[in-house]
Amino acid sequence: MQERKATVSKRTTRRIGYGVAIAVNAAMLVIVNNILDWGWFGWLTEDLNDVIPLINLSLAASIVANAAYIANDSPVFKGVLELVVNTISLIVTIRLLQVFPFDFSEYSSVWETATRSILIVAIVGISVALLVELVKLIQIVVRVAEDAEEVFGRENPPAQQGDSS
Repeated sequence: MQERKATVSKRTTRRIGYGVAIAVNAAMLVIVNNILDWGWFGWLTEDLNDVIPLINLSLAASIVANAAYIANDSPVFKGVLELVVNTISLIVTIRLLQVFPFDFSEYSSVWETATRSILIVAIVGISVALLVELVKLIQIVVRVAEDAEEVFGRENPPAQQGDSS
């Protein structure tokens, strides 16, 4: 008797991933909004309160995007939402670098430099991700336009100069 392997479609696997992302982002919302009260990290300063609304916006945008992907994760739809989410993430990361709600004075000076460096690398990485998503969307739009032209042909060719009809 042969064993039947349960197969899960790629779409189902992606949906599970979106659900996990929603759960993780929801947990992060709880943590971010309570971390100062919990006193977990002595090196976080009250200045974090200046950035929390932006962090909440970023996490909420990610939750909404992942919920939307469960229903529709077509490349164009996902690409547009990724541009939005990545733009918000870029704004949050830049603001974190500006406010810098960290106090490493009780630790080695390496920590401040390392943290600033990580934030700068994150800004560069998010910027690259934005460019990649934009290029992918442009490629899709061009491909769709070419396919439409191939299927439907040119119904209204441009008028030639000197054509007085």
